[in-house]
Amino acid sequence: MFDGRMIGGITVFVAVAQTGSYAGAAERMGLTRSGVGKAVARLEHRMGRRLFDRTSRALKLTDEGRAFVDEVVPLLERLHVAAAPSRPDEIRGRLRVSSDSAFGAFLLAPSLPQLVARHPRLKVDLVIRDRVDNLLADGFDVAVRFGEPEHPGLVKQPVLESRLITCASRIYLSGRDAPTSPQALLGGHVCVNMIDDASRRPHGWDFLRADGAEHTIAPDCNVTINDASSLLSAARAGFGVVRLLDFMVEAELRSGTLVEILPEWNERRRRAYVYAPAQSHASPSLIAFTEFVRSMARDKTNA
Repeated sequence: MFDGRMIGGITVFVAVAQTGSYAGAAERMGLTRSGVGKAVARLEHRMGRRLFDRTSRALKLTDEGRAFVDEVVPLLERLHVAAAPSRPDEIRGRLRVSSDSAFGAFLLAPSLPQLVARHPRLKVDLVIRDRVDNLLADGFDVAVRFGEPEHPGLVKQPVLESRLITCASRIYLSGRDAPTSPQALLGGHVCVNMIDDASRRPHGWDFLRADGAEHTIAPDCNVTINDASSLLSAARAGFGVVRLLDFMVEAELRSGTLVEILPEWNERRRRAYVYAPAQSHASPSLIAFTEFVRSMARDKTNA
C-alpha cells in the first residue's frame, strides 16, 4: 500500500544526506530544522535502522544510511519524472535566481518576458549582484554567472563563452596615441577597472593573443567600479580604457561609439555557468529555467 508519509520522510532524509545538515535540508525543503529532525527520526523508527551518526559537531551517514541513499535516489528521480508537468503552461512555482551584473543585466533580464510568455504560471525573483552567493544559505534556487563556483555541493552547466574586449570611446582616443601593447596602457592612458567582489581588489588585466602569448598588467586606476553597466557608462562618457565582455559592447562597437583597442590581444575568454544545489531531482520550474537559459545563450552565440 502506498504510504505518502514514508515517501515524505525519505525525501527529507535524502535532502539531509545531500546537504550534510538539518539546516541545509530545512532550507531546501521549506521546513523548520526541528521538523526535519523529527521526520528523520520517524523514518529511522519505522525502518528500525540508524541512518545517521550524530555528534555535537557532525552528522554523518551510517553504512546503512549510505546504502539506503543509493537505493532510494533513483526511485525518487523516477517519481519526479512521472509527476512532471507535460505542458509548458503547467509549470508553476517561484524561482529565486542570483546573477552577476554582466549576465543578469545584459542577457537574462531582457529575456525574462520570453520566459514568462513561455511559462505564464512561473514567477521569477531575479537578484543581481556580483558577490557569489551561498545558494542554500541565501535561499536561492539557481544562479547564472561568469566564473566557476567554488562552493561545494553545487552542480554546474556551462552555457556561454564570451571574449573580453579592451575598448575606449572615440572622444577619449582623440588626441591620444593608440596603445600598441598591453604594457603601453600603463603609460599615458586612463584605465577604469572592475572590483572583484570576492577579493575586494581590482581585477588584473590578463591579455591573450591567438598564438598563445600572454601578458598581465595591473593598471593603476583613479576610479574602480563594481558594476558592469556603470563601467560601460564610464567608457561611453570618454573617461578611459575599459575591458568588458563582447556582448556588452557589441552595439557600441557597431555604431562606432566605442573602439576596440589591441584587438590582437583580446583572445581571453570567460565562461558563464548555470549552477544549483546538488539534489536528487530538480523541480520542473528549475529544469524549465535552465533549458531557457541554455537556449537563449545558444541564440546569442549563433547571432
